[in-house]
Amino acid sequence: MTPTVTVITPWRNHPEFVDGYLEAIEAGQPDHFLVVDDNSDPPLEFADVWLKGHSHGFCSACNAGLAAAGTDAVVFLNNDIRLVRANWLREIRVLLKPRTLVGELRSGSHTHVDGQEHPYIDGWCIAAMREDLLELGGWDDTLEEPAYYSDNMLTLRAAQAGWHLSHLNVGLHHLVTGTAKDDPSRIHQAAQANRAKWVQAVTDSKLVTT
Repeated sequence: MTPTVTVITPWRNHPEFVDGYLEAIEAGQPDHFLVVDDNSDPPLEFADVWLKGHSHGFCSACNAGLAAAGTDAVVFLNNDIRLVRANWLREIRVLLKPRTLVGELRSGSHTHVDGQEHPYIDGWCIAAMREDLLELGGWDDTLEEPAYYSDNMLTLRAAQAGWHLSHLNVGLHHLVTGTAKDDPSRIHQAAQANRAKWVQAVTDSKLVTT
């Protein structure tokens, strides 16, 4: 049976992305979509969940959406996207199976640990069965923000649990770094700290062969 799907989108500020985002949602026709407002200023009127007081970060917002969803599966989707193919979500539904991460599989030098490559599903659009994600523990909200390497970490934990990684060239265009307006030194510091934590997790996982 085809799984029901909620699209979950963490969102902080950037109202300029609304039109492109809603066009993609309308074309994809999810069973539900859920916007998590991560303390935007002003608050987003179109959100479903509001995290107040301070910015809780990408991972915490994803986890809040995961907890609020009520469908078989979820798709975590960035807000800085543009529609490419109208059937983008149908393509994802076809690949959704238990203990499977679906999305664009990435590799490269930034995925190497001790000479071994560890591909990951890119976090701007990543799908899985909801109960599986809850059992896995969701996203790692202990990472520094902006949460670079959070998708590497999620993929690693899924791989440790024996999940399958299902590659799909998603029918959306991601405006890379469209929401990353932080101080460059802060971005670099967070990326380095999160990479170090991920490398340690890879090493500890025994996925690195010697």
